[in-house]
Parts: sequence; C-alpha cells; structure tokens
Amino acid sequence: MKRNNKLWLACLMNLFSLNTFCQWTPQISNTAETLLGVSFTSNQNGFAVGTNGVIKHTANAGLNWTSQTSGTTQFLRDVFFVDSLHGTIVGESGLILNTINGGLNWTNQTSNTTEHLVHVHFNDSLNGMASGQNGVIITTTDGGASWILQNSNVTVELAGIIMIDNSIAFAVGFNGTILKTIDSGNNWTQQTSNTTNELRSVSFVNVDTGYVVGYGGSILKTTDGGNNWMMQTNGATNDLFAVHFTTSEIGTAVGTGKIIRTIDGGNNWINQPITFSGDLYDVCFADNLNGWSVGQTGKIFFTNNGGGLTGINDLYILKKIFTIYPNPARSIINLSCNQEVKNHISILIYDNLGTEVQLNSISNSYKSTDNITIDISKLTNGVYFCKIKSNKNLQTIKMIKN
Repeated sequence: MKRNNKLWLACLMNLFSLNTFCQWTPQISNTAETLLGVSFTSNQNGFAVGTNGVIKHTANAGLNWTSQTSGTTQFLRDVFFVDSLHGTIVGESGLILNTINGGLNWTNQTSNTTEHLVHVHFNDSLNGMASGQNGVIITTTDGGASWILQNSNVTVELAGIIMIDNSIAFAVGFNGTILKTIDSGNNWTQQTSNTTNELRSVSFVNVDTGYVVGYGGSILKTTDGGNNWMMQTNGATNDLFAVHFTTSEIGTAVGTGKIIRTIDGGNNWINQPITFSGDLYDVCFADNLNGWSVGQTGKIFFTNNGGGLTGINDLYILKKIFTIYPNPARSIINLSCNQEVKNHISILIYDNLGTEVQLNSISNSYKSTDNITIDISKLTNGVYFCKIKSNKNLQTIKMIKN
C-alpha cells in the first residue's frame, strides 16, 4: 500500500507545474443504455451491465468495450466477478445469470423469487448473496446452482449487500436500513443508522471497518462491526449511489454528477472533477489507483491514479496542520496550528448525525504561535466533528464533549 501511495503522489508532483492533475477520463462504451453495475477482476479485465440486457466486457482496461449476449432485454442491475472466469449478474423479476468461462456463455439460474434483484456479492466462487426490492435476500453456497430465500424481516428495498466472510454480511436499503448477519444469512438483525435517508451501497474492508452511502450525500462509517454508525461530513448534497474502499483509509463514492474520494478513512472527502452531470450508479477499483465508474447513457469513466485531485490547492488538504486540545473537553477547546495561516479560518462543528451545531469564524491572520479558544459549553455531551477551513486547508478532527 505504501508503494501505491508513493506512485500516486509522484503522479501529482509530475503534473504540479500544469496546475491540473490526471482525473477521470471518459471511455467509449459503444452503448447508450444506462449502465448500472461494474466489476473488475484486475486492472485489465472487467464487465459492465445495464438496461435492456446489455453486457459489456473489456480485456484492456476499457480501451475497448465489446458486447456479450445476455439472452434477455430485462434490466441487469448488478454484476460481480470473483475471478476472471466466475461471474454473476442479477436483475429484474429475480433474474440471475451466471458464467464460468469469463462471459463467453451466460446461463440462467433459479433464484426462487420474482422480486427485482438489485445487488449481488460473492465471498468466493461458491458462497454468495443477492438483495433487492421488498426486503428480498437470497443466498447460495454452491455457486448459484441453488439459491435459498432468506427472511430479512424488512420490506424496504435492499440496494446494497456485502459479504465479509462466509458467515458475516451486511445489507443496506431505504429508510436508513442496515442489516447484519453472523450466520450466513439465516438471521438478520437491524442496526441503528441514525438516518432515514435511502442507503444505496455498502463497502467493508475488514470485519470492523465499513462505509455506507446514500441519498442526500449521506456517508456513514463504523469501526466496530456495525455496533455504532457515525455520519461523516463531506460537503455534498448530491445523491450517492455507490461506494468502494480498497483499504480502511482509501475509498471512492459516486452519485449524481459527483465523484468524491478519501485517503484518510473519511475524515476528509475530496471532490474529483468529471465532465458529466448525470447519475453514476456504480464504481469499482481493481487496486488503489485503477478504477471505473458507470452510469446513465452508457457513460464509463476511468482513472489510473485514484482520480487525481481537483487542483494544486487540494494538496493542502492532505496536510494535518491543526490540532485541538484538550480532547475530550468540558467547556473550552483550543485550536493550534503548526504553520502560519494568512486568511480567515472557519470552525464548523457537526454532531454525529452530520448536523451543523456551531460555527466560529476568525478573520485575522493566524501565526503558528497563536492559539484560538472556542467555547463549547452550550453543546450537549457526545461525539462531534470539527471541520476547520482556511484558504488552502480543509481538515476534520473528531472531538468528544464530556
């Protein structure tokens, strides 16, 4: 991972003099159908699916996308490959297509449901799960030769599902629904998300650390296996449809005209420019650098450097120059900085639901020897996030009021 980060930073420094950075570039998909799902097994081999039964395949990182025969005109909502040969597609009316030869042939599987299936994920070539409308969850332990209908105990659409291992999995959906199973899907328990927004996608990198995104720019994070979910602030109100983390720190979310990325576990989300204002429905990274996002009207965007940054000023976002102390605090916190800030500073404090509860603005020049005192006595006890903005810096610090 350190090697990848060095390559990424090297890319930024090589382009520094141009006042711009390599970003997301469009690829030619040769279809106008809306693409709803994308899956890559390497930085070369990938698949995209969408409306009217479209299946697209690339063997060269998306330089060329060719069509495969699905045998259906139904909407294909998601695709997942566990390796270059074994893949599964889910879609309308319980449709499941499976391949064991890299998409040369797709065969129908019996899903035992007529509900629209929205998302699919496999832990290995045998063990998989799919979710969809009206709370449907189905599981397989034999590569899809047989699918078992499970009881999710909810009736909302479950738009995202992910397996951590063969026992533990999470599903997310409308009305802020987050479900967890620890017994391969036989029983599902509902977790407290602290939101009623529609949740669309979930990504876990280990049994403890996971992220969920949804409508209204919602981003939630857990570091304890879902026992507690905290809302993250990202400055976006666009609907987010998909999220993919490659490590516990590095992840990308996409939505309506929006791609945002974090390299610090969601403390800061960086907006990445794209030449598209429509919906992007899915995102997939083969590693920390190579990623694809798909959406309306056949759009496919590609990056080979993690999406780059939005400009030179964003380099400052990567620097943690502010410190808050004491932390935890009772009534007063102090803000210190390790360098001079010449323009005004704003300190926005959010609760763990993402609601702004306090704003402090300092318009004078700020030296590294100065301290800023902030009164937090009116805040109730709990966890807060201080978003500190200056002309060339955006930093978020977790704070506890007791």
